[in-house]
Parts: sequence; structure tokens; C-alpha cells
Amino acid sequence: MNAALIVAIVIAAATLLGSVRAWRRRERHWLAIVVLQVGASVLLYLCLFPPETQEDYASGELTVLTPDTTPQQLAALPPWATVVALPGTPPQRTAERVPDLATALRRHPATHRLHVVGAGLPRRDQDAARGLVADFDAAPLPRGLVELDVPATVRVGNLWRVSGRVEASAQGHVELRDPAGAVVATAVPDARGRFELEAQAKVAGQALFALKAVDKDATVDDVAVPLVARAGEPLKLLVLAGAPDADLKYLRRWAVDAGVQLESRVGLSEGIALTEGAAALDADALRAVDIVIVDERAWAALNRAQKQLLTDALRAGLGVLLRATGPLPAPVAEDWAALGFRVRPSETAAAVSLTRVLGLGDADVGFTRRPLDVEASAAAPLLRGDDAAPLGLWRNEGSGRVALWWLADSYRLALSGSSTRFGSLWSRVLTTLARAHGASAPVLPNEARVDRRAVLCGLAPDAWIETAQATRVDLSIERAATSTSCAAYWPEQSGWHALVSGAQRWPFYVRAASEALPLQRAADTRATQALLGTATMPSASAQRSVPLPRWPFFLGWLAAMVALWWLERRSAAAQ
Repeated sequence: MNAALIVAIVIAAATLLGSVRAWRRRERHWLAIVVLQVGASVLLYLCLFPPETQEDYASGELTVLTPDTTPQQLAALPPWATVVALPGTPPQRTAERVPDLATALRRHPATHRLHVVGAGLPRRDQDAARGLVADFDAAPLPRGLVELDVPATVRVGNLWRVSGRVEASAQGHVELRDPAGAVVATAVPDARGRFELEAQAKVAGQALFALKAVDKDATVDDVAVPLVARAGEPLKLLVLAGAPDADLKYLRRWAVDAGVQLESRVGLSEGIALTEGAAALDADALRAVDIVIVDERAWAALNRAQKQLLTDALRAGLGVLLRATGPLPAPVAEDWAALGFRVRPSETAAAVSLTRVLGLGDADVGFTRRPLDVEASAAAPLLRGDDAAPLGLWRNEGSGRVALWWLADSYRLALSGSSTRFGSLWSRVLTTLARAHGASAPVLPNEARVDRRAVLCGLAPDAWIETAQATRVDLSIERAATSTSCAAYWPEQSGWHALVSGAQRWPFYVRAASEALPLQRAADTRATQALLGTATMPSASAQRSVPLPRWPFFLGWLAAMVALWWLERRSAAAQ
């Protein structure tokens, strides 16, 4: 005998006794009293044991609660849902607590769809969720810095950029402070909260900048910005020019100041040239240099053997930059077409703007481009104008890279007081094209955090981690089929760590677990959104018995009891 039957018998007996009592006493309105007693008894039973109804539900779907799940999202969960809660979620009586998603999937092996609720899956659970996420009810992003893009390393002397987005900061600004606390750059976010700041890497080493989001003179968020500046090896540059020009003058001056090992030969007149260094053009000399810059007049002056030597050196790894400083003679155009650039005269307007691309702000600097139309197969832009039209293209040729450059007057940057941007522009150009040296650097985590898995790849067999407290942590390196060796690392301390291999060190920064939480939450949200729609199995439609809500029956019972009390009170008063 179950509890429902026992309760039904008790309620029925009490109702029968009450009805008989009212009939015998012949109270006023006794019939109404009997009807109300029967109705109240039925409503009380339905309130305690509500009837069930059949509802459709998604079979094999698991609802996963993640951190920052809101009360509104919890209230919207259907009563039939199978709910698990990851660490960091608010208390939920009907949710099953699990340490991670993999554990939840082992406990519910029939799961083939995930409904994620909250800020998103942490990094440790994203691999387990691949191919399963069907729905994602994302919580609102927290206020503060939610996106941040910082270069992993930068060359000393170059400008580096930090960009990102601020959430819910309508009347504020963003400022970048150096390790000493001085403001080095400020910006006002646009309507979507996006911003971009620039600073110069002045010395080699690691530094910790600070990025602050300020709204109405109150700090909304404060995030550490780690930067690693490297001196690098000096490039060996060979410049061949048919005649001097302003762009070449400032380029050579910058190269000397930047420590580039420069050799040049600039024609002055027939048979007379200004030479710096050996400026030889033989096989040994070309193997010793990293990049050659040559214009169309210097190219036309080369003989067939020199052109072949230059082409062979290019395919062996040399970088070559072709400067178009005027109309191209037909033989030069044919030679450059053989290198992948088809050039013909154009009627395109010569004016071009680089204000937005180079971040010149309010500086009124005008530039011109050569009136040329360039077509190149499998080429990437070396520089674009604000109108997205390319001003330089580069492509692979064998083991080297060759580029065509037709911006006429980059020297205007130096004349306008933006010599730093002039140097950064040409440093980026030469770095893109120059001959590759040495082994590639390992891939370090961009956003490492305490107690969260960080992945390092491209590791040597003897690589290990030096923590912020100068202790050694050995890595379990796994070599994949593609010969790329990777290892997972769970930091236990915040601060600067270093990957050590032999005599080489690659520093990287680890954030504390409670540091920059809006940034972490937003990253989890974006990663979960990237997994959305990857469920490979459709939801099976099924039906499940669901009890009706109790509150309508309770209100009916309460109304019947009030009516009974009122009738019995009137009957007692009449007697």
C-alpha cells in the first residue's frame, strides 16, 4: 500500500465524517457545506499528489551548468531536464555536482547532445564537448575588459600594438601604463567598445605593463599586459638602386641606426655609383646576405648571369624586395612576371591614405602610390592603404620570399615626426621577407592561468619549466605523428615562468586564478560558441510523464476552506 492510497483513505474518511455530522445537525446551508468539504478534500489530494501529463523532451540531452549561470537561466530550465553542475556554479537543488564534463559524460553514457548554460565551458572541458554541443544559453558578459590581443614577442625598437574590447563602459577610456606606472598611450573605445593602443619596445627583456579601463574617473578593470622584447640577430641587407631618391635615403639611414649590416650600390650617373661595403653580386655574397632590395633601373643594369644568380639565391632562401620607382621597361616587366608579378601601367589615382593602417591619428600625412596595376598569383599583401588597396605584395618562391613594393614616399613618415612608425613599417617589411635563421621558437600559451591547463608545443626533448619561484618542473612531452612535440602544464604559481631548453629561455606569464576574470569568462564564452552546432547526432523525440503544477490546486483548496469557514460561522451565529 503506497502513500497516495493511505492519504486518500484518510482524506475520504475525514470527509465522510464531516458530511455526516453536517447532515445530522441539519445546519443551515448544510448541503453547500457537504459539497465544499468534498471539493476541498479532492483539491487537497490533488495538491499533495498532482496528476501527471505527457510532455515531449529531447532524449539523450544533458544540461550543463557553468560558472556565472544567472537565476533567470536556472528558473527557465525545464523540469524534465537532466542537469549537471560544474565547479563554480551557483547552488541548484536538482543539479548533480560533477568535477568536470568528462565525469558527467561517463555517468550519463547515453548523452549525445549538450545544452550548455552560463559563461561557457572552461578549457579543461572543451575537448570533451567537441561534437556534442547543440545549444548554448550564454550568460551576459561581465563588465570590464573582455577581449585582449597582445603580441607574444616584439623586436626592440619597434612599435607594438595592444587591442581589445571593453564591455559596458559607455563614457570611459582605456590607458596603457608602463612598469613604472607612467601612462604611455590612451584611447577612447568606439561604439562597440573596441580600442587599439601603441607603445614602443625600448629595451630587451620581459616587462609587465598595465591596461586600465576607466569609466567616469573610476577604474572598471585592470589587466596586466606581459611583453617580451627580443634584440634578435642583425639583418644583412644589400641595396641595389639605379638612382638615389628620398625613400632610399631615409631607408638607408634607418637601417644604419637600427643595427642592420648594410651594403649598398646606388647609381649616380653612367659608370659612377655610390658604394657602401663590398656590395658584391656573386654566389658567395648572396649566401651571406638575408635580403636584397633592388629597383627597376638597377635590375635593368644586371646582366643575365647576375639575374640568374639572384633568382637561384632567392629560391634557396634569400629575400628579395622589388621596388617600382617609375615606369617598368618591357624587359624588366618580363623578368618580374617570371617571378610572379605581372605589372602594367594604370590610370589609378596616385593619392593614398595610411592614417588608419599606421595609426597616425590626427597627423595630416599624404602618400602617393605608383600608377601601376599588379597581378600576382598566391600573393599576400605586404601593406594596404586605408581603402584596402595593396601597396605591396609578397609571395613564396622556392625556399625564399619575393615582394613587389610600389608605395612611392614612405619617407613622409620620418619627415612628419613619425620616425618610429617609419622604422616599424620597414622592420615589419624586412622581417617578413628576410632569410630564415636558426630553429623555430616553441609555441607558448598566450593566456596561461593558475590551475588551468596550458599547452606548449614545438619542444625539444630536454625542455623543462622554470617557475616564478625558480623551481624546476619537468614536462611529459608527447610527440605526435606530425613530429610536433607538445606538453601540458598546470601552473601552481602566478608570475613569470620560462621554458628552458639547453641554453635558450622563452619566458611567458601566468595569471593568478582570480586575475582578469572578465577576460577569462569571455574567452570561455567564445570557445563554447565555437563548439556550438557541432552535435553530430540529432535529438530523439520522446515523451515523459511530468506532474502538473501544485499551486492551482492549492489555491482552489484554500478558497474552499475559506468558504467553509464562512458558512459554518454563519450557521453558528444563526443557532
